[in-house]
Amino acid sequence: MKIQHLEYVIAIAREGSITKAAKVLYQAQPNISIALKDLEESLGIQIFQRTQSGMVITPEGEEFIERAKNIVEEFHSLEALYSRKEMNTSEIRVAATRSPYVAAAMGKMISDLDASDQGFSISLVETSTNKVIEETCNGIADIGVLRIPTLQLDVLQERLESKKLCSKTILEYHMQLMMHKDHPLAKYDDVPFELLEKYPEIIHNDTEVDIVRKASINPDYKSTPGGKKVYVYDRGTQKSMLDIVQNAFMWVGPIHPAPLALGSMITRPCSYATCLNRDIIIYRKKVENHPMIKTCIDYITRFADYTWNGMEEAKKKE
Repeated sequence: MKIQHLEYVIAIAREGSITKAAKVLYQAQPNISIALKDLEESLGIQIFQRTQSGMVITPEGEEFIERAKNIVEEFHSLEALYSRKEMNTSEIRVAATRSPYVAAAMGKMISDLDASDQGFSISLVETSTNKVIEETCNGIADIGVLRIPTLQLDVLQERLESKKLCSKTILEYHMQLMMHKDHPLAKYDDVPFELLEKYPEIIHNDTEVDIVRKASINPDYKSTPGGKKVYVYDRGTQKSMLDIVQNAFMWVGPIHPAPLALGSMITRPCSYATCLNRDIIIYRKKVENHPMIKTCIDYITRFADYTWNGMEEAKKKE
């Protein structure tokens, strides 16, 4: 039995299928299937019942998975503790879903630390919501930053509480559109939703895109059949696409207008986006008083405020 195998089982239980677990774990599906089969045979129990609708946890499996979660959490906490013990520098690891102001906050923090004689080691990873939660819970990340539709907040809070994670809302907002400053729709103060279907859309390559849109943009959101869609995961590539394909657009969260003004991008509101979204910082209770972590949370919070205030000021000027 390996820790990795336990992580596979936990992911299958959470996602409901081996296929979805493979996606969030960035593993080949056959590898997870073989590992699960070997684990069940070595333990002499059946963890999942295979059905047409997915993987159903057996009574034996429920007990095993609960114990596996505790083992995996303790393992990663222990690993994180002792991997840092011999380091003389201050270290912080942040996992975040896509958010430009988090990167800006970390950049400012690094610049300020660089001006001192203090050594440091800082890691920032942009990844999926599930990975942010799991890595923060397991101690791989010290801080997680989530972007979540407010409609899903109750479910998220239950999950965070079950993993003994603290949370703090730093922003609440509606999604907006980002596009090139020469885009035909840039002339609108409030972009009519029905005009969007004529133009290429850059889409963050999430699974279940339509479900995400219904929760984060509008409950009645319907994808246009035969529309022009480009699916991209990397944020840098998204920006490049918008810069080159000047008729393209993308739904985005809060972005401060000042950095945009230095480039070729602009943002525009669209009143069709009626759903509220939240950006939330998560962390383990045991680390909340660590000086480096408190400092990092403060930087991210301040840059969230800076971004929001900048957007409000831009609206007034318009």
